Amino acid sequence: MRLIFILFLFFSSIQLKAQNEKIHTSFSLNLEGNQRLIQETEFRFTAIALKSQQIDDFSKIGFIYESDTIYFMNDLHSNEDSDYSYSSLIHFNDPLKSIELFIPENQVNLEVVLINGSGDYANFSQRKNQSIQNNDCELNGVVQQTEWRAGLPEPSYNRSFTTIENMIVHHSAGSNNVSDFTQAVRDIYILHTEENGWSDIGYNYLIAPDGVVYAGRDPANGEQDEVMGAHFCGSNSNVMGICLLGNYETAEPSSTMLEGLEEVLSWKAFKDQLNVLENDPHPLNPNLGVIAGHKDGCNTLCPGTNVYEKLQDIRINVDDQLSICGGEEEEGPIVEIEIDSILNQTIYPNPIKSDFSFSINISQRDQDDLQYIRVFNQEGKTIKWQNLYFSENKIEVKLPETLKPGIYFLQTSFKNGEEKSQRFLIL
Repeated sequence: MRLIFILFLFFSSIQLKAQNEKIHTSFSLNLEGNQRLIQETEFRFTAIALKSQQIDDFSKIGFIYESDTIYFMNDLHSNEDSDYSYSSLIHFNDPLKSIELFIPENQVNLEVVLINGSGDYANFSQRKNQSIQNNDCELNGVVQQTEWRAGLPEPSYNRSFTTIENMIVHHSAGSNNVSDFTQAVRDIYILHTEENGWSDIGYNYLIAPDGVVYAGRDPANGEQDEVMGAHFCGSNSNVMGICLLGNYETAEPSSTMLEGLEEVLSWKAFKDQLNVLENDPHPLNPNLGVIAGHKDGCNTLCPGTNVYEKLQDIRINVDDQLSICGGEEEEGPIVEIEIDSILNQTIYPNPIKSDFSFSINISQRDQDDLQYIRVFNQEGKTIKWQNLYFSENKIEVKLPETLKPGIYFLQTSFKNGEEKSQRFLIL
């Protein structure tokens, strides 16, 4: 049977500004089933979602893209007060102007939402490699809203703030087929603000598969981690939302993404003195973990089985990190280390003088294999550094200016189990 469809633009009663017309639109379809819909559109889009007042399961509908069929997921963060059910977004690296859908059965009152998150913005893929969390639990290298939101409308509303007792891990449930993660963040922002009608993006932070952390909901003059979001089933007091970009019901999260997640969690737990191994009651769950998944409070699969099953290991890793963040003076063995040790990286300058900074020459391969760096004194007590940065073939370290002159030690540990140490002086 020949495909019959009715296609018309579906506009809000409020006239959209010219800028908004370029980033979001929707239209309705009435279709006979078991068909492929191919439709050209003048609107260039980088993401697509479906919505309906009658359909609540979009998982059998697929978008045909480069000879592959990408199936929609049901949106796990839809507003329960909305008249519509939504699918999750399917993202594309390059803007498209053609829609090709596989629809297995009759669908009445199905609407298509198109998002255009493309624009002129920087490539932040190297941000993760340019900075590393230090043992004071500072959170470095976060991509700010002014960076990723370039060219998009800014939110304007009265923010609400809350103290944080639980940190909620989500996944976006979007497609895993993109490498432009900044554009994916922009897509989500447009969906939340232009389509869902929310004041801003729902999460406090978003983390890309390459480990880069994005600041989410704009706090204006407040704190990023305390601005109240829209991510936990309408009960957002005392919770901070962290969203992993991708669908982790079907894919495994990357190690760099999990490292980024643990950095955010340990930074916040250290800042607010949260016990990450304990529970803290919440209206949605009296036994909600301080670190919890979206599904712990809501009827959802979020953050996906492949992330949820790792949450206990994540809690333990964060708890271990907190002992380093706190600068606990761990008593260690006093080991005589010869200055001509097995460490082939060179500290420069040595002795260290007034600025308390030094560099370590280290190959890119060793940087990739590096697990931790420890600085300690002759009594084996750990020294908290002020800053630690990666750059090409070099690590730059800034020590506290309160250190007394004397002999100190640098210890590095690598994934292959090898440990290297070197002695240096502070004058």
